Amino acid sequence: MIYQDGLGIRSNFYYSYSKFLKEKFKEDVYKISLATGGTCPNRDGTKGYGGCIYCSSFGSGKETSKSVKEQVDFFLSNVKKGKKFIAYFQSFSNMYKNKSWLIEQIEMLTSYEKIVGISIATRPDTVDDEILDYLKEKSSRFFIQIELGLESSNDITLQKINRKDESKNFLVSCERIREKIPESHIVAHIIIGLPDENFYDFENSVKFFLLSKSDGIKFHHLYIVRDALIYRQFENGRVKLLSEMEYIDIFLELLKIIPSDKIIHRVKSSMIPVNLVAPLWTMDRFFYEKLFKRAKEKRIFQGMHYGNNCFNCWEE
Repeated sequence: MIYQDGLGIRSNFYYSYSKFLKEKFKEDVYKISLATGGTCPNRDGTKGYGGCIYCSSFGSGKETSKSVKEQVDFFLSNVKKGKKFIAYFQSFSNMYKNKSWLIEQIEMLTSYEKIVGISIATRPDTVDDEILDYLKEKSSRFFIQIELGLESSNDITLQKINRKDESKNFLVSCERIREKIPESHIVAHIIIGLPDENFYDFENSVKFFLLSKSDGIKFHHLYIVRDALIYRQFENGRVKLLSEMEYIDIFLELLKIIPSDKIIHRVKSSMIPVNLVAPLWTMDRFFYEKLFKRAKEKRIFQGMHYGNNCFNCWEE
């Protein structure tokens, strides 16, 4: 999967990831999402079993029998746009139990001139000093991005979703990463719509992210896939999902309190259609048009809570 954010140049009312990358590299840069076949400590029995209740058996990525090299070669041979790419180790916790393997993969990627960055998704409680030291060595060759799953700052919620982690570990891990690799780019993941949470919880999660030394944030809405633990709860009517417009309005309200220099890496979740149960608007190809229209109607832009101005927010 190769992706940017959905609005491209029309995302003037928020600081998009694609805009940040273009400023940094002076041209469009795309992420190559890689399936890595790892695991997590709340999945393999170290802290628990089953993983987070919303996760499929393939994690946040997709199933594949191809090696990382085969995946990269396939994408680069088939892509018709872009000269620069970031290799994204996406599924599961990529600093957990596979240190030597991960280092081998990154070392292999140094031979690809088009790969200009490495992005690694992992749980805060799996951040590893040996890997950080290695990434520091590679920071002159690659743009280093580390993505941490905060999901929620509410520890009661983290218990309910079988996270088997505490929110404080997110702050601790951000500090460790920044100390080891000052030039790294740290991204927080949060989920909007987790069971029993409300706007107060969503707002607190964003404020918690702002306490950290993170550079950017990824927003995800809660969705249901058939092989996730939450599916049974959803079938029994115990999980309420947000409508598309509810989610858009929540996102825009949260956008107000995010300083304009923080990068919005993702606005909503994406999912392969065959795996998705609900909400069906996850696949709405007009979502970003609706978001832009709503933001324009309500005159909302990133960081407006701090008195910022946005002179070209609504250019089309």
